[in-house]
Amino acid sequence: MRRTIAIGSALFLLLASSSLPGAEAQTKDDTLVYALQSDVDSWDPPNSVLREAIILGYHVFDHLAVRDLKTRRVVPNLAVSWKALDDTTWELKLRQGVKFHDGSPFTARDVKATFERVLDPARKMTARGNHAKIKSVEVLDDYTVRINTDGPYPLFVERLTALVMSSEKVIKDKGHEWMQEHPVGTGPYKLVKWDRKHEHLLVRNDDYWGAKPYYKYVRIRIIPEQATQIAELVSGGVDVIKAVPPDQMDVINKSGQARTASSPILRTAFLQLDQAGRSGPNPFTDRRVRQAANLATNMDGIIKHVLNGLGDRVATAVNPMAFGFDPGLKPYKQDLAAAKKLLAEAGYPNGVDITYNQGPPTVEPGLLQTDEAIVADLTKAGFRVKQNYIGDNTVFVARVKDNKGGPMFSFSWGYYSVFDADAILHDIFKCKETYSYYCNPAMDDLIVQGRSTLDQKKRADIYVKAQKLIYDDAAYLFKWGLRGVWGISNRVEYQAPPDEVDRMFLVTPRKK
Repeated sequence: MRRTIAIGSALFLLLASSSLPGAEAQTKDDTLVYALQSDVDSWDPPNSVLREAIILGYHVFDHLAVRDLKTRRVVPNLAVSWKALDDTTWELKLRQGVKFHDGSPFTARDVKATFERVLDPARKMTARGNHAKIKSVEVLDDYTVRINTDGPYPLFVERLTALVMSSEKVIKDKGHEWMQEHPVGTGPYKLVKWDRKHEHLLVRNDDYWGAKPYYKYVRIRIIPEQATQIAELVSGGVDVIKAVPPDQMDVINKSGQARTASSPILRTAFLQLDQAGRSGPNPFTDRRVRQAANLATNMDGIIKHVLNGLGDRVATAVNPMAFGFDPGLKPYKQDLAAAKKLLAEAGYPNGVDITYNQGPPTVEPGLLQTDEAIVADLTKAGFRVKQNYIGDNTVFVARVKDNKGGPMFSFSWGYYSVFDADAILHDIFKCKETYSYYCNPAMDDLIVQGRSTLDQKKRADIYVKAQKLIYDDAAYLFKWGLRGVWGISNRVEYQAPPDEVDRMFLVTPRKK
């Protein structure tokens, strides 16, 4: 069934919503309202793959390093400096005078406890694979740590931006389960209340070590329907929304109350095909069927006509902004005759039945519309597609994690803000990784090689080979590098971030 977004005049009325306990002192002038389409599954960022959890984590926690949004360079944060003592040893100096929200000081012991918690195989933390090269963390003094890696680790500095620092005291005294709902960080905001599937309320941390946010409160509203999000934006009920469908940008820009902003972001969209058979026997375990799917679709046409140009065609799932991207590898072009021929050779001369599990458009602008165009193209080649829409992103991602993604499902990957090909190749293409539905030992070897040398030219060459391998194998149905589209109230000033991590503490009133 085709899904479209229609904005009726009645929706432009301000929709009533209940206030959270403890929020009585809020006013419109001191409160910023941000909308998400789906709620988080946890307030423990290293234990979640959801972009929503990563975004909220930036507000309550801090990282050892952060990315300068203008230069895209990694710069100090909780770590004020770092240096390589040799190929496998790094020494970090930590910022002094930083306190967690419970008043306890941030020290080297918290860094050690944070890494050891994530690396503990018994906990099965989502972020473990991102930091698996770290062998040990030594406390030299209160503000100095030494980190030892298992062989050369070229991603060490990049990964400093990808793990929030937690309190050793909280880890030991409160425990893992408690931390899923009670974040205690050193960040610019504190969590006041979490009303599941409805909203979160954050209050400014006035003891924050860094620059203080302008707005005292940030209210995060969970609004599943994009039409309602847009109505709220233009009526003043919300200040920032994301993943605006391209065909609705004019509605916002002509409202007089809000505007849109777009930016290339470090996220690649694709349809995962169950080559590894995680969800059971299926046609996509045959390479010819995967190749047929890629040849069936006119992705260039979809980018032009459905996304209004807001996408960057890629030959694989590696993003154009990531180190190691190969611009010389050309994407599949639509060839329906070749697609039908491959299906016949694979044993499906009369076409093939496929179930397509569709997630919600939480981070991918125009997902529902582009899905319809892709399904139409697949149908022309002989794929009889049964669409199964799953509107709750936490449910959808949980299904993918639990081997229930199906033979084909929509997915995109945001690299954990690490601008390197490894950040997608390891997590999405390595055998038996949580979100990988692809397995090829030759690919695994290339991934290991790429994260085991400090020679950047060698690494780039390795990633060229890796991309050619997954292209030839038609590992997934490849789409495009995303361009994010935000809707922003005219009362606030906000710059669209290239890593799609919305930082509400950077939002300020718009000058008139």
